[in-house]
Amino acid sequence: MTSLPIEIPEGFIALVAKGDTVTPGQVLARKEAPQDEMVNILQGLNISRKQAKKALKMNPGDTISPGDVVAVKTNLFGKVQASIISQISGTILRYERDTGNLVVQTDLEPSSLEIISPVAGTITLCNNKEIVIETEGVLVTEGVALGTTGEGTLFVLQESFGKYNSDIDSSIYFLDDRAVGKIVLVKTLTRDLIIKGDSLGASGFLSNVISDEDIEYVQEKEITLPVLEVNDELVSKLHSWENKKVKIDITSKSIILRE
Repeated sequence: MTSLPIEIPEGFIALVAKGDTVTPGQVLARKEAPQDEMVNILQGLNISRKQAKKALKMNPGDTISPGDVVAVKTNLFGKVQASIISQISGTILRYERDTGNLVVQTDLEPSSLEIISPVAGTITLCNNKEIVIETEGVLVTEGVALGTTGEGTLFVLQESFGKYNSDIDSSIYFLDDRAVGKIVLVKTLTRDLIIKGDSLGASGFLSNVISDEDIEYVQEKEITLPVLEVNDELVSKLHSWENKKVKIDITSKSIILRE
């Protein structure tokens, strides 16, 4: 059995308790959706209700993104004196003439309001900071986790662990269409391997070694391919799981072994 810790961010309420049994996909914690955002046009531009109609640059039903100009105050010569710039994404619901409030419904993915259990197991700890699930068939790492959650059949790039492993750059020549749709386990992962794997259609990477420079590159380029750093012990266990399905859960830094 393995203890799988799952962090509970601020604002989330746990929906389970110690001793509960959970299943994959079950909601462990939920956060209430934020209220609609409002900006007061009259106060923001220091204008009268009569001037507001001319100042508004967007209407109910319009979509809005960060950087969009919402309203502008100009002088008699048309020179801009003040403006209101959006800081959020969403849809304008209405403009309240009496109050001067522009009401925006923010864009929000439902999944961002829920924490889902990636495994079946028993809750052994539940507090305001984390939920711990005792489970089987999971490998947990403390290494670097990048990208988004993904799954696929495990493919071990054996050449990277063999006689070529002293030459980091040579591994890229052995990465081929065997990696399509697979989670690839390599000894040392570089940005070139990630880029090539992404273009081939690999589903993710597990690696024993990832340099700080390559980690920074992946973060800067916002590559969504799941990447997880694993230690020697986990590498040994994963070798025996080749050709079987695995899921990389980035949030919990875990590898879920599927039959």
